[in-house]
Amino acid sequence: MKNEEMVKINFLEDESIILAALGVKISQTPFEKGSIKELYQECLANREEAKRLVNEIMRKHRHLILADFLPYAITLENISRLAAIYFWRNVNANNLVFGAGIEASLRVIKPNRYNQIVSDLGKTVFKIYQKAINLGVQEQDARYLLPEGTLTRLIFSAPPRYLIKMAHSLKNAPLSELKQIGEKIGILIKEKFGLEIPKESLPSQWKFWSENCSKEKIEEKIYFDYNGKTHSISLNMRAKGSLAMYAQLVRQRQILCDIEPLEKIAKKGSFVVPSSFPEELRKDYKKIAKEAKRLQTKLIEKRDPNFVYFLLMGQEAGAMIYGKGFPIIETSRARSEGVAQWEIRNKVGIPITEELAKYQELRKEIGPRCWREKRCIEPETFKTKKAICKAFEKARGNWQGTLEELLETLREPSETFIV
Repeated sequence: MKNEEMVKINFLEDESIILAALGVKISQTPFEKGSIKELYQECLANREEAKRLVNEIMRKHRHLILADFLPYAITLENISRLAAIYFWRNVNANNLVFGAGIEASLRVIKPNRYNQIVSDLGKTVFKIYQKAINLGVQEQDARYLLPEGTLTRLIFSAPPRYLIKMAHSLKNAPLSELKQIGEKIGILIKEKFGLEIPKESLPSQWKFWSENCSKEKIEEKIYFDYNGKTHSISLNMRAKGSLAMYAQLVRQRQILCDIEPLEKIAKKGSFVVPSSFPEELRKDYKKIAKEAKRLQTKLIEKRDPNFVYFLLMGQEAGAMIYGKGFPIIETSRARSEGVAQWEIRNKVGIPITEELAKYQELRKEIGPRCWREKRCIEPETFKTKKAICKAFEKARGNWQGTLEELLETLREPSETFIV
């Protein structure tokens, strides 16, 4: 379905826990089941149930970001996936921007809208996406086919200073959608709080164009420093992975992810292929990728930043990942789990865990839960997804082997192709 509306941006004020409940609904509710406004009305109609939901999720699944919400939030409906990932990468301790937020999860929600700019490609891709689902490919892999012009929605809560800082950054981006979001957030904060906060620049930003950027080829490698205390850990990591993977990584607010210029990603034309894709779907993927790159190139030649909407979520990008202190341990725990998405596990979680494992005193703090705690939540997490963690399949949640053997069991093959 083509959607020609611009991003709808609103400011909500309510109890923090109600806004957190709205975030849960945004994350899990199919787009066709109602707008953000309608989901909010559902929370208001049954406030006690909304509160129970939030507490249950924090207690059961430890999604503690729900406790970071303030009694107000910005909501964005019909934001492109590209604009969403650009938005999240700014929310980071290394950028001195703090806040809480949740986006619609394309791991569980079927996309049904796209930016009008990708109209013809969008129609084709959505048909192939549905074909992938019909073939039994999980949503988390099928999304690799989707263009970054696919529309999503999110909620974000942060102190006024950081909202204004975000607004300044977005207003200076080349893309009109990002400019619009930045302008509207700035207006809303001034109206609601009466604050005229001086401009603060972010220490880092993603670049659209390649000028004045390093020509160095990014090879996967970890630069690691540890001086005997957890807070001394320092990580500089070179990685390569899909934009779908980075969309997950940038939501981890303590680790900064800088990808190479978007123009360079487009021109390189490299695409990550999930191992779950059957041969028939791989052929379709290559056709989509070839057409997407043609459209990207055409717009780049015109110096039109809208080329970013034609990037596919499976398109590969080189990146630098920076982290400091305990968030590195948290990354090892969360991203090397068997229930973590396969690519972020292969490209980020496992390599970081292997590096940390060189230090004997850290070995019992890192890695998957079945290694650290000798227990596993895999069946509960995926009881409706029909996906079984390989380590759970092998040991039924009672892993007795070494950490190295566990990590090797959790690895999954993948490949790339270039058009």
